[in-house]
Amino acid sequence: MYYSEMKQAVKLLANEWNLGKKECGATGNICAWIYLFTVLEESEKIVTYKNGRKLVGFSGYSKDNSKKHLLKKKFYAIIKNKLYKSKDIKDLDALKTYKNNYDYLPKELENHFDGEVSILIVDKDYRGKNIGKKLLLEVFKLAKKDNIKYLQILTDESCNFKFYENCGCEKIYETIVKNQEYGKLGNISSERAFIYEKRL
Repeated sequence: MYYSEMKQAVKLLANEWNLGKKECGATGNICAWIYLFTVLEESEKIVTYKNGRKLVGFSGYSKDNSKKHLLKKKFYAIIKNKLYKSKDIKDLDALKTYKNNYDYLPKELENHFDGEVSILIVDKDYRGKNIGKKLLLEVFKLAKKDNIKYLQILTDESCNFKFYENCGCEKIYETIVKNQEYGKLGNISSERAFIYEKRL
């Protein structure tokens, strides 16, 4: 991803999700930048969808125990770790707690997957045009070429989770987590979270 794309990606992320901004009292889009570099650090491949120069959406996948792109991933990790030290973050522990809230993979599934959909996001103004489906199907194709057999998708009811079922994924786990996406589900303090599986 070029820097110009990264800036657009950060705007997409900040417009879509809280990403711990409220919890840690952050200013600007620092939480979205941290999230983006986390995704870039973990991902084997990122695919984008553009309208001219405008980044409309992007998706990617990660692979367990991958030895590819190690230099690039290390670079992204260094930037991410520097961003965590930013003065724009007022309460770092609160940001880490937010992040851990979405780590709900149960023990019995820990060794089940060999990859994960690391991100899928489409600009709100471009939804309903099958862009998300095109991105996801491209990720499935790339992951299969990369010898991934079981892809994991973490999602929750603040997202259109039924979309994954329409793309041939199977819901294999459901739990309850604290609702951290303010305004998405009204004043509900908890939300359902899901793990979907895509067999490639």
